[in-house]
Amino acid sequence: MSANPAPHLQPALAGDAHGRRRPRTRLRARWLLVPLAATALLAAACGGDSGGGSGSGSSEGGGQVDAADCPVKAVQDATAPIDVTVWHAYVGLQKSTLEQLATSFNGSQNKVKVSVEAQGTYEELLKKYEDALGDPGTLPDMILTEDTTTQFMIDSGAVVPAQSCIEADDTAASTYDDVLPSVKAAYTVDDVLWPGAFSVSSPIYYANNAILRQAGVDTSTTPKTLDDVRAVAEKVKAANVPGVQEPLVMKVDAWYLEHWLTGVKKPIVNENNGRAGLATTSEFDNPTTRQIMEWFKKMVDDKLLKPIPSASTGIDEYLAINNKTSAMLIQTSAAITTVAALLDGSVKAADLGTVAGAPSTVNTGLDIGVGPVPGVKEAGKGQIGGSAWYLVTTNRKNGVGAAWQFMKYFLQTPNQVTWTEKASYLPVLESASSDPSLQQFFTGTTAGKWLNVAYEGLGNLDPDFPGPVIGPYKEFRSDVREALDGVALTGTPVNTAVSTADQKFQSALDAYAEDVGG
Repeated sequence: MSANPAPHLQPALAGDAHGRRRPRTRLRARWLLVPLAATALLAAACGGDSGGGSGSGSSEGGGQVDAADCPVKAVQDATAPIDVTVWHAYVGLQKSTLEQLATSFNGSQNKVKVSVEAQGTYEELLKKYEDALGDPGTLPDMILTEDTTTQFMIDSGAVVPAQSCIEADDTAASTYDDVLPSVKAAYTVDDVLWPGAFSVSSPIYYANNAILRQAGVDTSTTPKTLDDVRAVAEKVKAANVPGVQEPLVMKVDAWYLEHWLTGVKKPIVNENNGRAGLATTSEFDNPTTRQIMEWFKKMVDDKLLKPIPSASTGIDEYLAINNKTSAMLIQTSAAITTVAALLDGSVKAADLGTVAGAPSTVNTGLDIGVGPVPGVKEAGKGQIGGSAWYLVTTNRKNGVGAAWQFMKYFLQTPNQVTWTEKASYLPVLESASSDPSLQQFFTGTTAGKWLNVAYEGLGNLDPDFPGPVIGPYKEFRSDVREALDGVALTGTPVNTAVSTADQKFQSALDAYAEDVGG
């Protein structure tokens, strides 16, 4: 889940049954063109039962977990700092906060020196990672990628699962026992936790309470279901509140649909939604998908919803709330700092620069309420978004073990508090909620109060159904965006849009499975 306000303003925008499962295969052919020699190097470094170290030879994860892949003791015994490179795609306050944390980590010890490097957009980041796979010496030691890349990162063959480091490091268990179950479940595949740190966001509902009250809507509660949202929108439309055009505004994006399907435990692919084996069959075309798409289409047709095209790079949905042409917004919690800044006056019209559709004035002091995102049957059910932190094998000695030290540092409660307060990502530790500084932020600031709603929502997510793991996730989201754009903007019938998206997605799954060898 991501959004893209002006870069200089962007502070934060940008799961499952247990049991033995078959090991994953490795990505090959046109998905990742890795020379044979490099593949052999990575296979030797990443997998197998190489022996040695605590937990070595564990059967968990079908041989993918090996403590020897994470040389914790070698880092502890190092006589000179080990250089670690971290690649990311953050901008604005996310970027500067990550840099701040790296500087703080470097000053806290003398065994590891971290350098963080921005790589443009997430797509540019992933492309550079693919290109570097052919020469492991050019890979980073850690990469922070979107939540959608889990399967792709596993199949790239260059990732050491965090589970290996947890087994290798006697000090790690208590930290990971404290990570929210829904977060761990989201990134656990084949009984293996792959990334070791997490930048978590979730959808949230925003509303201009003043407008809703003018329309006679009770603002002491927020809508629980999509049908409830429609009922509120109809009241606002019927009230003819001055200035309001469409009561609800949303950017056309695929993750809404994923979230709602996960919230009612509807898989998108086979193999337990991709968590019990490589997903090869689309289950996207189902009655619930069509129900959600019909809700979306009818909302647009009845002028109750303003759809922002998926290709939009501006912040039109936020501006629609600020300029009072819409009363409700569904967006990621990672947008909270930006929305709060727009409303409390810390962002002026001049600060918006050349952002498309930027207004000449910015309204402040609006009475904005937030709540868990409404769902098909109930609010606050769905899946986690954001980005995940992966340990990468290179031909540099002890790089994984050194990167692990920074990963653990990031998960310390004070740093989780900083990441939440400045970057709008949610803390992933259960104990973080009781931290005095975070409690003060959650209770004493507008952004904090809103983020606390999103944080509390993480406890409602079902760790036994955390969402899909898909190889060609980029293709899936592109197909769904095209379907939603067609339904919202060009009048494509829902049945046609869903059927076409399903067929295209199946073709992408077929191609991925063929290339992986699954």
